[in-house]
Amino acid sequence: MAGRPLDRPRSCLFNNGGQLKPDIFREAIRPIALLAPFAMALAGGGPVVAQTTTPTTAPAQTPPAATQPTTIPTTRPRADISGVSLQLKGRRIESLRVQGNSQVAASVILNQVRTREGEPFDPTTVEEDYKRIYALKRFANVEAKVEPTDTGVVVAFVVLEERTVRQIAYKGNTHIDTLDLQSAVDLKAGDAVDPFRISLGRQAIERLYHEKNYPYVHVTVDESHLAQTGELTFNIVEGAKVRIRRVTFEGNVSFSNLRLRGQVKSDYYIWILRAGEYDFETVEDDVASLRKFYESKGFFDVKVGRKLAFSADQSEMQITFIVDEGKRYTIEKVAFNGNEHVSAERLLANLKLVKGGNYDQEIVQRDIRQIVKEYSPYGYVYQAPPATPNPDYLDIRPKTIFHKEPGTVELIYEIHEGRPFHMGRILVKGNSKTQAKVILREMRVGPGQLYNSAELTDAVDRLRGTGYFNNVSVSPVGQEPDLRDVLVEVTEGKTASFNIGAGVSSNGGVGGEISYEQRNFDIGNWPTTWTDVFSERAWVGAGQTFRASVAPGTQGTTAAIRFYDPWIFDQPYSFANDIYLRQRIYSNWNETRTGDRVTLGKRLGYNWTMFLTARGEDVRVYNVQDKPLRAPEVLEAQGHTTVTGLGPALRYDTTNRGPLQYKGVLGELSYERVGALGGQVDFNKLSLNFDQFYTVYEDLFDRKTILSLKMGGGYIDDSGAPIFESYYLGGFGSVRGFEFRGISPRSGPDDDPIGGTFFVTTTAELSYPIYTDILRGVLFVDGGTNDREVSLSDYRIAVGFGFRVVFPFAQQAPLAIDFGIPIVKNDQDRTQLISFSFGVVY
Repeated sequence: MAGRPLDRPRSCLFNNGGQLKPDIFREAIRPIALLAPFAMALAGGGPVVAQTTTPTTAPAQTPPAATQPTTIPTTRPRADISGVSLQLKGRRIESLRVQGNSQVAASVILNQVRTREGEPFDPTTVEEDYKRIYALKRFANVEAKVEPTDTGVVVAFVVLEERTVRQIAYKGNTHIDTLDLQSAVDLKAGDAVDPFRISLGRQAIERLYHEKNYPYVHVTVDESHLAQTGELTFNIVEGAKVRIRRVTFEGNVSFSNLRLRGQVKSDYYIWILRAGEYDFETVEDDVASLRKFYESKGFFDVKVGRKLAFSADQSEMQITFIVDEGKRYTIEKVAFNGNEHVSAERLLANLKLVKGGNYDQEIVQRDIRQIVKEYSPYGYVYQAPPATPNPDYLDIRPKTIFHKEPGTVELIYEIHEGRPFHMGRILVKGNSKTQAKVILREMRVGPGQLYNSAELTDAVDRLRGTGYFNNVSVSPVGQEPDLRDVLVEVTEGKTASFNIGAGVSSNGGVGGEISYEQRNFDIGNWPTTWTDVFSERAWVGAGQTFRASVAPGTQGTTAAIRFYDPWIFDQPYSFANDIYLRQRIYSNWNETRTGDRVTLGKRLGYNWTMFLTARGEDVRVYNVQDKPLRAPEVLEAQGHTTVTGLGPALRYDTTNRGPLQYKGVLGELSYERVGALGGQVDFNKLSLNFDQFYTVYEDLFDRKTILSLKMGGGYIDDSGAPIFESYYLGGFGSVRGFEFRGISPRSGPDDDPIGGTFFVTTTAELSYPIYTDILRGVLFVDGGTNDREVSLSDYRIAVGFGFRVVFPFAQQAPLAIDFGIPIVKNDQDRTQLISFSFGVVY
C-alpha cells in the first residue's frame, strides 16, 4: 500500500497545485527591481536613482547640477556613492523632511534617523537612516533624497506605505493553544501586509502542527478579507493526529531489525518516552539512510523501499521498510598505489580488511588509520577529511573497482605521500583558564622531532581524557619548507561541580552525597572576590584536583577531602593527600575509620611511576551484637586500634585516559609495612594488580568493543591480622554473583566473615556499545578465592551480563547493573543474583 504524501507545499513560492504564487512572485522580484537601476549605472547606463512603486513623469528639462535633487542609492555599498550627493557632503542640513506618510507619524520615522538639522550632510549616515526606516516593516519602499540650496541642503525621506495588519486571528485550532501559535508566527498587529512574511507564518503554523503529529494540517489565509478589513485570519484545518504504532522491516537477512532500526529516525509511539511522530520527508530520508548503510557493508546492489499502512480513521500507521539486499561483495584484491617509502607488505600486515573478506566501509576507515600509523614515524603529515587536501601532506583515499560480474571488488588505496616534516613550535589556542603547561605536558612531543600524526592523535585522546575540554583538535600550521608548527585548539569545559546527589548500590544500600570538586584546580590562584569563585576564574587552571565530600547512607557514611598535584613545582613528581572518615554498619557490628594518607610519586618516563605512601588511622569496632555468637576475631577487634603503614609501590600504565578504558596495560605492585610508624598492629602486606584492555572492534563512529582481562592478588604474612585489615571478596567491583563480602573465611557459632590473608581474583569482560557510548552492555566471567592460607583449591567462578550508562563528562558509570550466576561456590558463600550501582546528581 503506497503512502500518501503530505498535503503541503514543498516550497513557499508555490501553491498546492504547483503554480507560482503571484504575491510571492512579486515579493521575490522586488529586490531585483530595486537593484536593476544600480546595475545599469555600474554598466555605464547613467546616474542611479532609487526606484519606487509610484509612477513618476520625467521632467521636460533637466535642471543644472547645482540645483538637481539627488536620490542617494542607499542599497549600494558605501564606496559606490558618487556624483552630486558626494559633492554635497559636509554642507549644512537646513531641513529634514518626511514625505508620503499618512498612517505612520513623521515622529516615528524621524526617531529612527541619526541625521540632524544643522549638522553637516553625510551620505553614509543617510544610507544607514534609510535601512533603519525600512526595518520598521511598515513601508513598501523608502527613498532618501537630498536637494541643494544656496546655503546648504534639504534631506527628505520619501516613503510608500504598506497596507497594515489591523488584527491577527486564528480559527480552527482546537489542539494547539492560540498563544503557542502567536509565538510561532513572526507577525503582529501594525505590521505591513507582506505576502512573503504571511506565507512564512503559514509555514510556521504547519511546522508546529507537524511537531505535534498532525501531518495533514492545512492553513489558508483569506486574501480578500485581509484587503477589505485589514484582519489577517489564519484558517486552520488540523486533520487527524497520526502516530506511528509500528516500524518493521521486510527482506533483511544479514542484519537484524534492531540493527536496522538504529539507522532510521522514524520510530514508534511509546507513552511519555516517544511521540511516534510521522513525517513524510523523514521516511524518505530513512529509505536513503538504509540504502547508504547497506552499501557501506558491501551490498552495492541493494534496493530499499517503504510501505505505509494507515488505520481507518487515519490516526495510526505502520511503516514497513522493504529491503532487497542483493549480493554482498567480497574483496578480491587489496593493493596500494603511490606508496614509495613504506612497502605494501608492511602496510598490508596490520589491515583487517583483506582478500576474501566482506567489504565494510567501517573497517576501511579503521585500516586507513592503521596506514597513517605506519607512515607517522617518518614525519608525514596527515589531515583527515574534511580537511582540504594539501599536496605536501599524506593523503589516503580508498577506491573500489567493480568487475563485470557482480559479487567481487578490488580495493585500491591511492596514497599521496607528500614529504616529511619536522615539528616546530607547539601553539596552544582557546585556553582562557587552563595553563598552557597543562596542555603541553600531555603532548609528549617537542620541537625538532619528526612530525608524528599518530602520536598527536594519542595526545588528543589524552587531552580529552583529562575532562578539562569539550573539544580538542591538532593541526599543522606554517609555511617553512621543512617545518610545521603544531596548533592545539581546545574548547574548555566546566571543571568545577557542586553536587547534591543520591544513590543506591548492592554493596552500600541507600545513600546521599554533597560534594564540591574542581578537576582543574590551582592552589596558587586565590580569588579576590566571590565572583571569581563561582565564575571559575579562581582556583582553576593548574591541572590539580581538589574534592570535598560528605556521603551519609543507610549502610555507610563517608566524609573526605582530597588534594592531588600531578606535577609538583612543574617537576615529574606528584603529591596526594587524603583525609577521610568512613563508617560502615555490618550485620553484627559497626566499624569507623578516621585517617590520613599521604602519597609521593616519581615518574620514570611516561609509563612507569614509583610511589611512597604513608598512612595513619584510628579504627574503631563497636556496637557488637549478640556477643556470645560472635567470632573470637570480632571480639578481639573491639574498641580503638591505631594503625600506621609505610611502603613503596611501582606502577606501569599505558592505558588511555577517560571514563572508558579501551587500550593498554595497568599494573601495580605494592608493599606496605603495617606498624612501621607505630601503632598496635604489626605485619607485612603485599598486593598485585594487573589489568589489560584490548579494542577488538571499532566502528566508523569510533564506538569500541573492548575486551578487558584483570587479575588481582594480595598476601598478609600474619594470620593474626585484625578483621578490618583482612581481605574480603564478593559484590559489585569484585566477584559478581556473590554478596558484598560473601566470599570470606568464617568463624564463630554464627559463621561471621573474618576475612582472609590471601586472595586471588580474575575477570574477563567484554564491553560493547548498544547506543553510542552512553549505553553499553557487558558479558563477564569472574573468579576468585579468599583464604587464611595460600591456596587455590577453593576457587569460585561466576558468569553473567550487565549494562552501563556512561556519559562523556562522567568519571564513572551513573548506572551499572550486573546479573551474576555462580557456577562454582562453597557451602558458606553468600550468593546474590544482581549487583548494581545507581546514582543521581542534581
